[in-house]
Amino acid sequence: MAKYGVILKLSYKGKAIEEADVPIIVDALDLEEVLRTLEEDMEIQIELEDFANQNYGELEFDAWKPIKIFQFTLTEDGDIDEDNEPNVVWEV
Repeated sequence: MAKYGVILKLSYKGKAIEEADVPIIVDALDLEEVLRTLEEDMEIQIELEDFANQNYGELEFDAWKPIKIFQFTLTEDGDIDEDNEPNVVWEV
């Protein structure tokens, strides 16, 4: 399993919230699974709400979309290798 970093842009009523870019990490086999997870996993909404409340206060949003996805290099133990820059695999 690989680890992907995803930058999500939050929006409300179809308008992007300029300051609201939220980073999350997704464990997935490939890019297709990352995109599917972003659409189907309800835990992502909870994670986004927590991040938004901690960093932006009571920010109201009703949608999110990825604007950048990168893949981390992992160590032999499966942890993110902090010494290597992640590779961008998808970007708007």
